[in-house]
Amino acid sequence: MPRRFSKDERDRFLGGRHVAVLVTLGPDGGPVPTPIWYLFRDGAFYFRTEVNAIKTKNIQRDPRVSICIQKERPPYKAVIAHGRAQLEKSPDWLAKAIPRHYLGLVGAMGYEQAARSAIESGPEIAIVVLPERFVTFDFTPETPVYGRLWLQLKRILPPWL
Repeated sequence: MPRRFSKDERDRFLGGRHVAVLVTLGPDGGPVPTPIWYLFRDGAFYFRTEVNAIKTKNIQRDPRVSICIQKERPPYKAVIAHGRAQLEKSPDWLAKAIPRHYLGLVGAMGYEQAARSAIESGPEIAIVVLPERFVTFDFTPETPVYGRLWLQLKRILPPWL
C-alpha cells in the first residue's frame, strides 16, 4: 500500500514543476480532463486560460473539479485534489509567475517574446481552486533500493537495455 504525504510533503510536491490535469464536468456530466500549468500558493491552485475555453464554460455551469498532479517517472507519487473552481479576473502577477515557474527566468522571457502570442489567443481569466479534499500517494517506500537505483540508471542508459 502506498504511503500518504504529510501536509508539508504534499505542499512541497505541489510546488514542483508538474503538469496538472484539471478535470471539469462537461454538459452531459462526463469528465473533461485538460493538462495545464498551475501554481499552488497559499493553499489554492491558480490556472490561466481563455475566457471562451471549454473548461471555462464547464466551470460556469458546474464549479466542481478534480486536479491530478503526478510524478511522471517511477517510483510514482501523486496528489489528487477535489474542490470547487472560481473564475476571476486574472491577477497581474499570474501571467509572469506561471511561465517563470515552468521555464525559469530566461525561458519565461523567451516565452513572453516569442511563444505567448501564438499560444494565448484570447482574453484570459484565472481559475482558482480551493481544495476541499486531498488524496495523496507515494510508492517510493515500496520500491526497493536496488529498484530505485535501476530506475535512476535507466534514465541515462539506451532504451533497449
